[in-house]
Amino acid sequence: MSMTRYLVASLVVFSGLLAAIPPVPRKGDVFPELKLADTAAARRLFAPMEGSLPVTLAKGPIDMVRLPVNFVGTDHARASWDIGVRVDLRLARGIQFDFFCADMTPVSYFCVYFRSGDGWYRSTFGTDSRGGWQHVIIDKADTGSEGTPAGWGKIDAIRISMWRGQDLNTECAIANLGAIGSNPTVLIVRADSNSGPGNSESKGYSQFAATVATTLKELGLEYALVADTDVTAEMLAFPKLVFLPYNPHLPETLAPLLRVFVDGGGRLIACYSLPKETGELLGLRKTGWEQGEGGCFAGFERIGTGLEGQPVFAEQRSWVTTVVAPVDAMKADCRVVAVWRDSKNKATEIPAITATATGAFIGHVWMNSGGAAKRSLMLSLLGAILPGVWRDAATAEFANIGAFGTHSDLAQLSRSFPKDASAEAKAELAKAARLRGQAAVATGRKSWRESIAHSQAASEAAMRAWCLLGKPRSNEFRGWWCHSAFGIPGKTWDEAIKELADNGFNAILPNMLWGGLAYYPSETLPVYPEIDAKGDQVDLCLKACKKYGVKCHVWKVNWNMGSRADGAFVKRMVAAKRVQKSFSGEVKERWLCPSHPENRKLEIESMLEVVRKYPVDGVHFDYIRYPDGNFCFCEGCRTRFETGIGHQVENWPGAVREDKKLEQAWLDFRRSNIDAVVKAVSERAHAIRPGVQISAAVFRNWPIDRDGVGQDWKLWCDRKWVDFLCPMDYTPWNETFRSQVVAQVKYAGQVPIYPGIGLSCWSNPSDAVKLVDQIRIAREEGARGFTVFEYNANAESVLPFARLGVTSK
Repeated sequence: MSMTRYLVASLVVFSGLLAAIPPVPRKGDVFPELKLADTAAARRLFAPMEGSLPVTLAKGPIDMVRLPVNFVGTDHARASWDIGVRVDLRLARGIQFDFFCADMTPVSYFCVYFRSGDGWYRSTFGTDSRGGWQHVIIDKADTGSEGTPAGWGKIDAIRISMWRGQDLNTECAIANLGAIGSNPTVLIVRADSNSGPGNSESKGYSQFAATVATTLKELGLEYALVADTDVTAEMLAFPKLVFLPYNPHLPETLAPLLRVFVDGGGRLIACYSLPKETGELLGLRKTGWEQGEGGCFAGFERIGTGLEGQPVFAEQRSWVTTVVAPVDAMKADCRVVAVWRDSKNKATEIPAITATATGAFIGHVWMNSGGAAKRSLMLSLLGAILPGVWRDAATAEFANIGAFGTHSDLAQLSRSFPKDASAEAKAELAKAARLRGQAAVATGRKSWRESIAHSQAASEAAMRAWCLLGKPRSNEFRGWWCHSAFGIPGKTWDEAIKELADNGFNAILPNMLWGGLAYYPSETLPVYPEIDAKGDQVDLCLKACKKYGVKCHVWKVNWNMGSRADGAFVKRMVAAKRVQKSFSGEVKERWLCPSHPENRKLEIESMLEVVRKYPVDGVHFDYIRYPDGNFCFCEGCRTRFETGIGHQVENWPGAVREDKKLEQAWLDFRRSNIDAVVKAVSERAHAIRPGVQISAAVFRNWPIDRDGVGQDWKLWCDRKWVDFLCPMDYTPWNETFRSQVVAQVKYAGQVPIYPGIGLSCWSNPSDAVKLVDQIRIAREEGARGFTVFEYNANAESVLPFARLGVTSK
């Protein structure tokens, strides 16, 4: 077909959908290149990737660009367009745009990419609105990177991608694409210069910059995130505070700039890392490093009166801390304002926060936990540095009363509240209104701290009112993954399981073994050294589960030996050539190769050992896949693949990507290695104990992931190798979550799906409203239960809200 005929046919296919798009509801600032005259101009700017269709410009009071998503009769993994804009986003918070999707069902998820130099910055997005426009903000703090981007000042294209979920067509549209935030009060400096291949901490540099940004956002403060390589003197002219969230090393150019900034009256807050240059700026020196007794600290305890507005205690489960002391010349200007509490909630003498004349140092990274108390702690730090912070925070807290889910404020929540709501729900709503009035009075008196306290209490009452509207469902799986083999820090397994049962949950999936480590007396895997002292964790958890009527499905991380695996064991695996190697030749020394017969035997026998030793309700696969499409290309894989196809492969490994027939055989080979383990565990475990259940945590997009990571979970369902599946649908966007569940229920057939809700992965891991929303959506779309990630200190803050309605007894 000629290109002209192809375009005409495509427009005919999508004409019905195009007519259904409603007008854009708001007008916003756009990048200059987005002021388009006609469709021809739009098509010059929006370059479709291979397989994607050309865009169309819809002129109106507010222009929109229509994006046809063509997944019927095609095989491309995503519909994508590269928007040819050149922008400097160094001082911006990020970008914003309005987005519409006529039908989310065909789309697994959405992504935005920013091209910079030889790499990309990347972030996912989604929608909470069905059939309407969604205002989207892409915060730079929430982005990751691919390749080696050249910085936010050198963006020369923005890519919009819709990843295939089902083989159906839909239509999207975008409007008002532009930058957001350009006059920040706070500059968050991310340690991009410290990131790189092989640095296991690279993810942390981004993660903890994002948690700082989230708290500042909740406090209503203007901020921008910038790479440490991008900072210039001009960029430091407006901000009053520079935040170093996790910066082990400063680029040579940055330290002199920060010295000028601090000498000019600017202030600095640093977390966890105190390189020499940062210490000199704060007047502090590193004296040591402390680990939390019992595995973690409990949080920050105020010393004396502390700072203005500082809470007596703010929870944060930190496992380590950097200990600092003032340099001699600065002793008079430094004071410890908080110490760490230990895991038993008793104050230690270990400094947690030290205030100085030029800023403050926090002993560990800033985590997104602790709720209102943690926000108040940050506010007290900022209030000692920045004028007007208390006013801004009070304004933000007041505006946020009732602003959750689809409600913009308390008034809208009240209007939508059902007339037949329970008396308890109506009482909580009335309480929220009364407290909001008290907050307004305090605001009028400029009593900012009093206003904040009333606003926070009003917000909690509004959330309780809304959660009381939820209804429970009988005979459903209500589970939590627990990544720690020791459960909740500071609690016994008995206490942790009782808490789940008391709040209406009936299952736990505790992570008790890895590819190279067991937290019980194993005869198959190396045993964690502290088990002799701390006890058999499977036995302790299982006894508590039996006591309180909670199902126990022991979770294994497959192939990945784990960061705590014994170094000698890892070295033996590497020496025996039993670990994975990438397409480019990189050895992944802690990942066992799935094609190696001894590795498959180890995976199978370790899971069967649990079934033989303990009366568990089930065993649960995780990481039952390859890391990504670049693995595994080790010498053993080559030999075993060549044996399977009956001939040698020249030009290894390039040939398996260049020859389509060979590529298909290679993908089949990868899948077969994973399938063999699932099949063997299922058949043999059921033979050992017929009632035991086999389950797996799986990637969410089966059509893509069966090739990408070798995880053919639909086949496992078709052949009844699994008794239930938990797709890891870790998205904060409700309608994206819905579309994923719809597709997964269809693919799984008769096998129950208990979708994974990513509470701990959200920017607010205490978002009880979103948790309740996604439980409701899972039920609406035919799931027979749900599984929440993960059971930790954050979970404890949402359990009481779930108990009010959706998990009530």
